[in-house]
Amino acid sequence: MRNYFVALLLAAILPFITGFSEVPADENIEQVTVNGTSLFPQGQLFYPPMANPKEPRTHVTYLRLNLPDDSINIGSVGFGDNFGLVRWPGWGEDDAWQLSISGAALAQFNLDSSSIDLINADYFIAFPLSYRNGPWSARVRLFHQSSHLGDEFLLLPQIPELRVTRMNLSFETIELLSSWEIIGLQFTAGPSYILHSDSDLKRYSIQAGIDYQSKKPFIKPTIRLFAGALYHSWEETDWNPDFNVKVGVNIRTAEKRAVQAFGEYYHGNLPFGQFYKLRAEYYGVGINVSY
Repeated sequence: MRNYFVALLLAAILPFITGFSEVPADENIEQVTVNGTSLFPQGQLFYPPMANPKEPRTHVTYLRLNLPDDSINIGSVGFGDNFGLVRWPGWGEDDAWQLSISGAALAQFNLDSSSIDLINADYFIAFPLSYRNGPWSARVRLFHQSSHLGDEFLLLPQIPELRVTRMNLSFETIELLSSWEIIGLQFTAGPSYILHSDSDLKRYSIQAGIDYQSKKPFIKPTIRLFAGALYHSWEETDWNPDFNVKVGVNIRTAEKRAVQAFGEYYHGNLPFGQFYKLRAEYYGVGINVSY
């Protein structure tokens, strides 16, 4: 079953690599010109850290999860996106505001089990308010997250290290991130605070990231290299640091659709909902699709 999942991942990315026309990628994402208020704008004003595993993205990823006394193969999938609702001018000629709605469903499956058991599923709904002025951008986001253990995971015998007591993990969070871009680099940082929770969770967390996107093409004009690293720390887990790194290629079509093929490494408290107290590491490969 693990080989089937890897084959599916490779089959999904092959058409994107071979079928793209020779068109250049976006020249400069820093420039924004808004002449008036517009409904349902295309694109984003704020670009979140690429290595954040909880951002709304559509992806399929194969992971090797290393636990304290065991290792298992994980299939991680997600379906999510951001949709712009309204964009309006800022105070000058080069700045703008945008209100959006975003959502995601993220799930992890045990590829070593005969029925590919669902381990955990996280659901997000958010209303991001973004601002951009040249290389500076920011986003304040109010989002809801709820997390659930899979039925088969609860009913069948499990790996001892993955056994957890189910909790009603549901909360609303306000998050503020600011970003600065220069010569293909983007630096992002900010705090978040849990406004309400059905569980007794500590409220504060922080994150900081650095991303790189090549301005020059790699092999073909449609292909660019990228890399991202993210640091995250949460009061609930005693401020233990979490690190995530992604490296890969971004492939873009003439219609502005894109796919990212990447390798990923994570070390820290698992970002899989109900398993947030479990400290472990994983690495793997995947693809992420942008519409």
